[in-house]
Amino acid sequence: MMKPWYVALVMTAVLAGTAWAAEWRTYVNERFGAAADIPADYKEGEAPTNDDGRRFTSPEGDATIAVWGSLAASLEGESFTQYAEQLVSYDKQDGWDISYTAGKQDWYAFSGTKGDQIVFEKIIQACDGQIANHVRLEYPAGRKTEFDAIVSHVTKSLRSEKGWQC
Repeated sequence: MMKPWYVALVMTAVLAGTAWAAEWRTYVNERFGAAADIPADYKEGEAPTNDDGRRFTSPEGDATIAVWGSLAASLEGESFTQYAEQLVSYDKQDGWDISYTAGKQDWYAFSGTKGDQIVFEKIIQACDGQIANHVRLEYPAGRKTEFDAIVSHVTKSLRSEKGWQC
């Protein structure tokens, strides 16, 4: 016979797992196929004119997550890594102190700080290298511990689905 406390513990774990999963929603950009999970309580911004993605703002208004795609490396005659490194140089020119970079043939990630803000961006190749799909998080350094799990979930969820541009 199962102990009542054990049944309660198992039910609590199951319900907590369900609640955690319900706290996310998936955004998919129809043009480039960039897709990522976004916290459900983040507010979706307006679509840009070129419809390349969306920016989502935290309920507190102090953090953003952007998901977008672009016709990137293949149009500029660069390798994917060169394209990603160029993005890092743009952020450095904009005052970001980039302290972390990592990548492989089909993905690249970087992170840094500017003042009391942290940035983390991940880029993946899509559509046989013709498209780069991005996710970028910017958030207060004072909330880093809180955002570690969000950054991990969102960046791991970045993927490419079928978009009409591909």
